[in-house]
Amino acid sequence: MKLIEENIFLKTISLQQTSPVAKYLVVFCHGYGADGKDLINIGNYWQRFLPDFYFTSPNAPNICSVNPGGFEWFDLMSQDQKKINFELENSIHKLTEFINAKLKALVLDCSKLFLVGFSQGTMMSLHYSLTNTNTIGGVVGYSGKIYDPILLEKNIKSKPPIFLMHGNDDNIVPLEEMMEAKNFLIKNKINLKTKIFKGCGHSIPTQGLSLGLEFININKK
Repeated sequence: MKLIEENIFLKTISLQQTSPVAKYLVVFCHGYGADGKDLINIGNYWQRFLPDFYFTSPNAPNICSVNPGGFEWFDLMSQDQKKINFELENSIHKLTEFINAKLKALVLDCSKLFLVGFSQGTMMSLHYSLTNTNTIGGVVGYSGKIYDPILLEKNIKSKPPIFLMHGNDDNIVPLEEMMEAKNFLIKNKINLKTKIFKGCGHSIPTQGLSLGLEFININKK
């Protein structure tokens, strides 16, 4: 696996392209306290089946409050709702700048973009994709939820296809929170698919990787 370190509004780890021209972009959004390297291995697995995709995995913009060796999109430990919402919007802004720059460099439009998130990265992926003016190719979200449904519902601008996957033994983001996200998305008429893994905790099982790959293949245009 050949990795490329880049700094485009956010520091990111990318896989070296295996085709002369990238026709699609996958952006991985890592979980709380992790970094871009945490999910780039998914791209390494998928790249064999998606050779004309560009895979990149940025670090969140903030040092994690409980793990200085990792990063956070917003402070989950804070009790200050205004602070959390400010950090969420700031991270969305920086992620948007990063994605726009990467799409421009690859000469791609938003329809060729897929977001893949884990935990807090799923929260970011859902918020970005639903509030973005242009509809992206799709979202694959593992072990996540919707953060602040009231705020999000006021700002829905597009409705991309979404696939949420979750373990029924997740004690970090309980399954009930994914079900709440499911109800929210159905209520707002989002094209949604879900999968629950029995005996799975806060992690991504091998089947989840295969299903995510299948979802992207089905939804690429």
